[in-house]
Amino acid sequence: MNKLPTFLIVGAVKAGTTSLHEYLQQHPEVFMSPIKETNYFSDTDMLFEHFNLDYKQDISTDVAKYLSGDMEKKVHIAHVRSWEQYQQLFRDVKDEKAIGEVSNSYLYLPSSASAIKQKLADTKIVMILRNPIERLYSQFLMNLRLGKIAERDLLKEIQIDQDKKVKGWGVSHLYLEVGNYYEQVKRYYDLFPATQIKVIVFDDFKKDAKGVMKDLFQFVAVNPDFDIDMSQKYNEAGMPRFGKLNYILTQTGLYTLSKKIIPENFKQAVKKIFYSKSNIPKITAEEKKWLADYYRHDVNSLSQLLNRDLSGWLR
Repeated sequence: MNKLPTFLIVGAVKAGTTSLHEYLQQHPEVFMSPIKETNYFSDTDMLFEHFNLDYKQDISTDVAKYLSGDMEKKVHIAHVRSWEQYQQLFRDVKDEKAIGEVSNSYLYLPSSASAIKQKLADTKIVMILRNPIERLYSQFLMNLRLGKIAERDLLKEIQIDQDKKVKGWGVSHLYLEVGNYYEQVKRYYDLFPATQIKVIVFDDFKKDAKGVMKDLFQFVAVNPDFDIDMSQKYNEAGMPRFGKLNYILTQTGLYTLSKKIIPENFKQAVKKIFYSKSNIPKITAEEKKWLADYYRHDVNSLSQLLNRDLSGWLR
């Protein structure tokens, strides 16, 4: 029996991939990798020696040690470096009809599509694309929430990221670059038959998540009528009540340490103490206009590629 992915969700960042992963995981006919983001097929484009402190903390799982255990505890992100390790992730597949993995780096990094084609030529490709302006702002808010940045002015923060001498996945934040979807999506259409690709637009997911999931279940060839629990929201925005303290905790590594030592049943209570939804900054009209002008050409090209009018993203 094949114990390798029959489908991959390749991105995009801050576009709902965690929700897709969690909802797919509920389906009894679907097996999802216990490491959500393995990044295996993006290995070639990774600048490992330049990874920033934040990203090193995110991927701190000892993969070899994890694979030698029962893999019951799910891991959000890691770097699986060898084909043998990658195969091990799916050793517990039983009679599930669909096997999946989610890695947002696969959409952005140039060599991922061809690496997937080489190893998993028949696998189905799923991507979810969000208005690039909303996506970027959501990433900015997440970075503030997690103490990865201190700058609260969006355009200044984008400029800081653009001015970095070395840029790349896990090195810089790539605020603008990740939302340039056209070339990223085209790479997959150049290598895979259109019948193997499903592009979900985040606006549709927001309006009718159940309908989108039913369609996705059908695409990955499992029972589309299975009823999933969609009551829980994932990666919701929130701002730290103690911004400077939050930044210091992350930059010193104490934030990651606290995640490891605080028991799971206390984590939600701690989040309520440290984070609030009442002080989330709003994007300004000036920022929106600047970003709309930046993304206009790419959105128009993507609209033609997908044969769908996405001009609403720019209004």
